[in-house]
Amino acid sequence: MKKSFKAVLCIFLCFALLLPAVGSLAGTQPPLTVWVASDIHYRPQSDLGPVNEQEAIPGETLFNHVNYKGELLYESKAIIMEFLQRFENSSAEILLIPGDLTEDGYWSEHLAIAEILREFKNRTGKKIYLVPGNHDIRTSASNNRLDPEDFTELYREFGYDQALVRHDYSFSYTIDLDSSYRLLALDSVIYQVNGGRLSEDLLSWIDVQASRAKTDGKKLLAMVHHNVLDHFGVQSFAGNSMCLENYREIATKFADLGIKYVLTGHQHANDITMAVSAKGNRIYDIETGSLISYPNAYREISFSPDAVEVRTSYVDKIDFAYLGEGFNEEKLNYMRDDFPGYSREFFNAGMASVAYIMPDLIGYVAGALNVDEGTTAYNALCDFLVLAKDTMKLPLYDKTGTPEVDSVEEIAAEGGVTLERSDYKTIPELFGALYGNHMAGDETIPDDTLEVVLFKQCLKGNLIYLFSNLPSATVNSVLESFSLPALNIPADRTLTKMAKLAYAKTAANLVLTEIIRPLLRSITVDTYAPGDLNETLEPYGTNWDLPGKTAAITDHNYAIRILLVLVRIVLNSIKSIVLA
Repeated sequence: MKKSFKAVLCIFLCFALLLPAVGSLAGTQPPLTVWVASDIHYRPQSDLGPVNEQEAIPGETLFNHVNYKGELLYESKAIIMEFLQRFENSSAEILLIPGDLTEDGYWSEHLAIAEILREFKNRTGKKIYLVPGNHDIRTSASNNRLDPEDFTELYREFGYDQALVRHDYSFSYTIDLDSSYRLLALDSVIYQVNGGRLSEDLLSWIDVQASRAKTDGKKLLAMVHHNVLDHFGVQSFAGNSMCLENYREIATKFADLGIKYVLTGHQHANDITMAVSAKGNRIYDIETGSLISYPNAYREISFSPDAVEVRTSYVDKIDFAYLGEGFNEEKLNYMRDDFPGYSREFFNAGMASVAYIMPDLIGYVAGALNVDEGTTAYNALCDFLVLAKDTMKLPLYDKTGTPEVDSVEEIAAEGGVTLERSDYKTIPELFGALYGNHMAGDETIPDDTLEVVLFKQCLKGNLIYLFSNLPSATVNSVLESFSLPALNIPADRTLTKMAKLAYAKTAANLVLTEIIRPLLRSITVDTYAPGDLNETLEPYGTNWDLPGKTAAITDHNYAIRILLVLVRIVLNSIKSIVLA
């Protein structure tokens, strides 16, 4: 009896000694882990038509179904199902989708993707929260497109019915992700256009939600479709077609409200940018690429008191059972053997298809440059793109024995430019090789690589040709549309051929120096810290040392940057005229 009593007493004392440790373990909250998939752009097979009947590029057989954005629309359901299977098999319980669930906002598209997500949610019990993107609500009284009021009804179980608070005049809401983190899901859509905006009323609502989160002891994580920070060097010059309108002020506001991490999409690229407000508060914009475009990436992000871990993964295989009919054996074998390679080559083909639709892109180009339809600059851009279409379709190198000028090599030679030799066939194919690295993230392509050098040579030769074949007034209007100073070009009737060529070289050097080179540099080298793919970042409440360039959002830094750009334009204008 005594032995039994001593044994019980011993067990009791051991339990008493372990109790504080058990209590400590019970009070330790596991990290919040969310998955992020953006820009799904879903279109059901029934809306696409037979894959073998498409022809975006004449003569193309392997990628006859390509589109200029490089979206794997015909393969999209298989990609989505593979991604959802991985999410189901993970320990994460929350999926966040920052907009563009559909390709063009049609009812058929919304009903199809909503059903896929609903079936998954009901079967697995996992949570999915989303906001609209610019492709989701293209308000129209006809054409079977979704109207704004329909969005929250169709997607009510993906955040709207569970919301703590909903904004009265947009599809924004808040919801608790766990006991420490609260999601601020923001609707930035300007219906019928690509731009992004947060209204004054919504910004005031955000102030209230930030105050409530502070009172409730919650850390705020935001999700919005459009970027809140620059992700490449010249992005800010494209207006609100990429970033939110007044994004610098909004980023500053978010940072000072304690919204340290914002999840975005829209640009179909994988990138992370950090900025610091004038008060010293930090904000990170974690942009996730399109799930159905190369490299078919998604994010896994974990938030803990110690760090924020960002991990990027890729859909690198698919189940052919989800493919529609019409795929030939060559396509199927390529996808089976190397789906990432198939996706990359499809993207490159998409870039090549741009040459065939270039004049149709005038609205997008003009919008990005803030050029209004009907203006002289707009008409000049139309003329420029029509002429550029023909040169962009030409082969890079001349075929021996052809007397006519029918290659980029010969066009460039007329302007005094010699092309490096390569295996590339066209300018769009060459650009695809460069831009694909920006889409993937962590881009590091030196200026002296063959692709960069050759691309500059091709564009310089083409620009000289284009400006030589456009009226002087049109050339100046094109320069002005790029916010570049017009040249003092005499009327065409007074110019000799050599003089017109000299002015064409001047204009080409100006565009190449002030527009093309900075743009190229911004997509070949990661512009802003930190890295883009797999990063360990600082937690809320802490600032770590972070090497590298950060985005400028304060008025002082931004003004200095613009001033330096203007000074550089003037200096290079003088240099270009001298060189011509």
